Order: sequence, then C-alpha cells, then structure tokens
Amino acid sequence: MPSLYQDAAKLVGIDGPTQKLVDLLTREGVKKQKLRVVSIVGVGGLGKTTIANFVYERLQEQFECYAFVSVSLKPDMKQILSSILRQISKDKCTNAGEKDRDELLRSIQEFLVKKRYLIVIDDVWNTEAWEIINCALIDKNVGSRVIVTTRNMDVAKFSSMDGDVYELDPLSHKDSRRLLCKRIFNEDNGIHSDLEEVTMNILKKCGGIPLAIITIASMLASMPNRTKYEWYRVYNSMGSGLEKYKTLDNMRNILHLSYSDMPSYLKPCLLCLSLFPEDFDIPMLDTLGPSSSRSEGLLTGS
Repeated sequence: MPSLYQDAAKLVGIDGPTQKLVDLLTREGVKKQKLRVVSIVGVGGLGKTTIANFVYERLQEQFECYAFVSVSLKPDMKQILSSILRQISKDKCTNAGEKDRDELLRSIQEFLVKKRYLIVIDDVWNTEAWEIINCALIDKNVGSRVIVTTRNMDVAKFSSMDGDVYELDPLSHKDSRRLLCKRIFNEDNGIHSDLEEVTMNILKKCGGIPLAIITIASMLASMPNRTKYEWYRVYNSMGSGLEKYKTLDNMRNILHLSYSDMPSYLKPCLLCLSLFPEDFDIPMLDTLGPSSSRSEGLLTGS
C-alpha cells in the first residue's frame, strides 16, 4: 500500500526507469496496435510497484479503461478478477462479487472486447496466476497495454507477449545517498562530514535497495543523537540483532518471502554462506577429483 501512495517529491532514482517503461509501452512498430505486455522484474524492495504505479498514472488517460491489481504470494483469484471488473467498468458492474471465476472472466472479456485498456498486474509469483488473468485479456488490435511486476525472471519471460522484460537495477550510490539524506534531513545532501564514512558503509550494506535504505534511514532519523558512534552501532547490528526495531518489520517480511521462494537446493547453500563473516574469501572446492586441475577461484561472502 505505501508503494502506491508515495509522495513523488520524496522519491529518488525513478525518472530513468519510468521513462524507459513508458518508451517500451508506447514505442512505434509493425505490431503497435497488438496487445503488449511489459514485465518489470527485480528483487523484493527494489521499487517495482512504485515505478509501475507512476507509469500507470502517467499513461492511464490515454486509455478507455484501466485497472491496477495486486496478486501476491497466495492470490484470491476471484477477488482479483472482481477488482479488475469493477475498475474497468468504473463501478458500473455492481454485482462483480456475486459472480464465480468463469463468469468474471467472461464479463471482463465482454467489457474489454472493443476497448483500449491499460492494466497493471502487480506482484505475480507464479505462472499459474498469470495464466488465469491472461484468459481475460482479450486482444482486438486496439493498442492495449499490460504491465506485470514480479520477482521471478521465469514469470517475467512467460508473461511478456509482443513486449519486453525490464530488469530493474538497484539505485546508484549517488541516488542511494540522496534518498538517505531526504529521509533523514529532508534535503538531497545533508550528511555531516563526521558521518561520511559510516554513511558509505551503511549504504554499501543496503546494496541500492530502496526499501532497505528507507527503513534504515527511518531508524537513524528517530535517534536523538546523530553521532557517528550511534550510526556505527546501527551499522554493526545490520543483519543481526535488529529484532527490537519495529520499523524493520516490513523489510524482514520481504526478506522472509524472498528466502521462502528460493529453490530448496539454494536455501542450505545460503545458510552455509551466512556462517562466514562479511567480505570473507571462501576458496572453491575441487569437486572433479585429485587428477583434475585445481580451480583457484574465490567467492566473496557478504
């Protein structure tokens, strides 16, 4: 919900991705009038929903009808389809909640059959959910557009038709610093010289993930004494010992969802890597036997 109602003045680094997505959705070509699906893919907390919403608000007036729905990990497909029907009909379909899933799909098709529409399908976790929604997305070559956001590259590739997959990058260091300053000091560059070093270290740990930066910035802003010792205390406890900070609940939930969605063979690998200190060099094991040439590569744990 907060991603949909962000104050544009407080957001950093969205202009480039927003324009890129607008270009992908509106570009000229032989198939200009065909239904085009553009997928935004990236890790949790990267800002996919926020950017999709900005593009949606920017373009919706160019379409006859539009809708924005969130799918999530365990989707209620009837509720999602009901929401789409209510939004595209501008609440003219008052009995959407009384229809079963098949009736909802047919009603959406009938309403969209001759209309140019824009629909955002946010937070799609698997191809099954997309396949059901896609049944309603009728294509009559009128230039309709769909935006899908997902953490899963396979879902992104599967859902894109006559469109593109846009892989969202983390914020640059410059934009990460601007976001931190805006959240703590309400200005683009407000870090005192004594805090420069610890700020660099904190931003490095955040890895350009807006949710992580915003969450840590909220914690730092709430501290009465903004000294480098207090900030180093937060830095040293990042990743562990943060249970007492309620402001981190949202970030923890997203990390938990991301971990739970990992393939089973990667979970113990990640847990094993978490045993090593940050920036520790981990030698690669020779798994080909004593007669083979030894690999001298190194992995960097973080």
